[in-house]
Amino acid sequence: MVVDDFLENPEDLVAFSKSAKFAPWPMAAERKGYPGVRTAAPDNHAAFIMDRIDPLIREQFDIPLSSELKIHQETLNLITVPEEELGPLQRAPHFDTSNPALFAVLLYLCDESHGGTGFYQHKSTGYESITPERCEHYLDCCYYEFNKYRRPKKYCSESDDLFSRIGFVSAKFNRLVVYRGVMLHSANILSEKSISFCPDTGRLTANLFVTYD
Repeated sequence: MVVDDFLENPEDLVAFSKSAKFAPWPMAAERKGYPGVRTAAPDNHAAFIMDRIDPLIREQFDIPLSSELKIHQETLNLITVPEEELGPLQRAPHFDTSNPALFAVLLYLCDESHGGTGFYQHKSTGYESITPERCEHYLDCCYYEFNKYRRPKKYCSESDDLFSRIGFVSAKFNRLVVYRGVMLHSANILSEKSISFCPDTGRLTANLFVTYD
């Protein structure tokens, strides 16, 4: 789900990020997880977003009113890891969880020159989403394939030998994107411009995860 011109004053988030202290994501030292840095979003940021977007998510994804909304994480993020320093898992599409009830909510605070988000199908299994019943088989296949076929040291973009890119949402300032965390996806960047610690010029996004249980 894509909603443009989502916030009335998105520049306030950019200004907040410029004075915030960013730190590496967990597992950064192991070259796993998000390839960059994060800082906590402003107080009540997630609640404000979900107050506006919750009815649309329930409608678009057929979520019953009886399902309870829970917010799990709210951060501002910048991609900062150079391509030559990426770990093997950071060069491939990933899924956030095998729980179909978890959704990623992504707000772009950068423009289309920073690429966007790609969605993928794993060629050997045909999987586009990794649910609990698929998870073990998928991970076994990836372990074999990633060891047999060394992936180039670069961020994901177009299709390759192991994955087909089946969808793409371009970055756009103040564009909100919502998708299930089980979907195979990756940040798609166009150039080294997006690898930056500077909120003004880097690939700044506001991210949160929510579940409907």
